[in-house]
Amino acid sequence: MRGGHELRWGGLAGIGAVVFAIIARLVMGSTPRSSDTMGVIAAYMNDNRGRILLAVLLYAISIALFLWFGAALATAFRRADDTSDMPTVVLAGFTLVAAVTFAAISMFGAMTYALTVHAGLLILAAVPYSATTVMTTIAGIAMALPLAAAAVSIMRSKIFPMWMAYFAGIVALISLVSAFTVWATKGAWAPGGFIPTYIPLVLLAVWILAASGLLIREHLPMMRTRSPHIMGA
Repeated sequence: MRGGHELRWGGLAGIGAVVFAIIARLVMGSTPRSSDTMGVIAAYMNDNRGRILLAVLLYAISIALFLWFGAALATAFRRADDTSDMPTVVLAGFTLVAAVTFAAISMFGAMTYALTVHAGLLILAAVPYSATTVMTTIAGIAMALPLAAAAVSIMRSKIFPMWMAYFAGIVALISLVSAFTVWATKGAWAPGGFIPTYIPLVLLAVWILAASGLLIREHLPMMRTRSPHIMGA
């Protein structure tokens, strides 16, 4: 039971990651697109300095919890199928995504602080803003890796319902395709726009919540096959 309870904490971390990310996005407010003019981006960063820095801290917490969730998920897959390389790919993928997004959000927070403290540099605000937006869009390729590995692991181990595998595969494909919108320079398809940003992120959040719920319920083969004596201990 001890191992199962550890995985429950990972499930709670997944829910926490989604909650903190949603709060951070609400705190961030209405953000300009990466293709907006320098004046629009500079005004946003200057007028919302405090909100941006708070949102960055909330996003950082979300990313840390996201990594914890990924580690718990990889552990569950490994316990159910210790002959596969997929659990290692899941953990490596979540680590990669966490590293890239943490670097992007930290850089955005640092640049916001620097540019607003030294107001004469605000003319350069569009550079870090657009760079971090494109960076997180390209990270869709990294996100597709652990999701695809999770889909294969679920199919092999049957640790979650099969629809979770298909769902993970769909989100992985959408995340991968969304990264290729970096060529768009305006409209909903541009980096930071609705289509490449919110569609894959919303689907990812739903999948994480579903997987987290299953981890919390200990919906795992090794938990279901315990003897009544052990389960009652």
